Amino acid sequence: MKELMIAEFKAFYRNPGILFWTFGFPVMLTVILGFAFTKKQEGIRKVSLVNPITKESFLKNSQATKGLYTQFIFFEDDLQNSTLKLKRGEISLYVTLENESYRYHFDPSNNESFLTYLTLKEALSSSKKNSHEIVEVKEKGSRYIDFLLPGLLAMGIMNSCLWGSGWSLIEFRIKKLLRRLMATPLTKPQFLISHLSMRVFLSGIEFLFLTLFGFFLFEVEMQGSLLGLGMIFLSGNIAFSGAAILISSRASNTQVANGLINAFTLPMMLMSGVFFSYHNFPAFLERLASYFPLTILADSLREIFNEGSGFSSIVFPSLQLIVFGIICFLIGLKFYKWD
Repeated sequence: MKELMIAEFKAFYRNPGILFWTFGFPVMLTVILGFAFTKKQEGIRKVSLVNPITKESFLKNSQATKGLYTQFIFFEDDLQNSTLKLKRGEISLYVTLENESYRYHFDPSNNESFLTYLTLKEALSSSKKNSHEIVEVKEKGSRYIDFLLPGLLAMGIMNSCLWGSGWSLIEFRIKKLLRRLMATPLTKPQFLISHLSMRVFLSGIEFLFLTLFGFFLFEVEMQGSLLGLGMIFLSGNIAFSGAAILISSRASNTQVANGLINAFTLPMMLMSGVFFSYHNFPAFLERLASYFPLTILADSLREIFNEGSGFSSIVFPSLQLIVFGIICFLIGLKFYKWD
């Protein structure tokens, strides 16, 4: 047992790839996320003030908010734009004024919005003139579940491609099956495209199942173009299938493969607004997250599901995803390790 343990240890530290993904990557991720999310103590909360409320009138009798660990960003807007921003997750809630009462419009099941309401109410507690009232948002497309489901659909496409196709291709290399396939008349692009095409079919079944599940259980309806939904679904699969080819192009053991896939997916799962809005991040992180393929896919799905957008509105994000996928596919194909 002693000699076997020593041999296993030597095999471990002699592989620089395994060392990096075991020790280096977690440390690097901790440093990046630590500086990104702990540099500022104050959280960011974005609130829309519906006309005729202004920032000056709203905060006229408020207490100081410096001790509340929250930085508020207020937008003075009309009701239509405020509702749209709430659907997109660009604001936590919007405030209207009716009979000297401030009415806070949001979904109470959204913890982020509810915390924003409590913090605002605390800041305005010195005002005796106005009362505070919660108006539960029940309009389809504005609830938290309406925000969450498209994000889960986008994440499902990403995981299906990367863990389904990418991991499967890496296993082909580990088991020496790629070398056998190359002895057949099948060309390399044909093999990869056929493998990915089957994954698109399975991803479509998963996508349809989750969509029907959300409709029957939570009444989440797809309000936009069915053609647009199909287009963005295929574009997302092309993008992440290309990424799967690139990630699986050189990995030759499960430790490195696991690290590569997690290095690609983990930052997007944290920052692409799957479970909560990325618009509350600091400005540089918000801008960075907007370029992630998962962010583009999730935002496009939310436009179709919650805003009733048509085909034309998702043409540009679809092209972005397709170009990203093709570039990753071509680079991965060039450097693919077949033995």
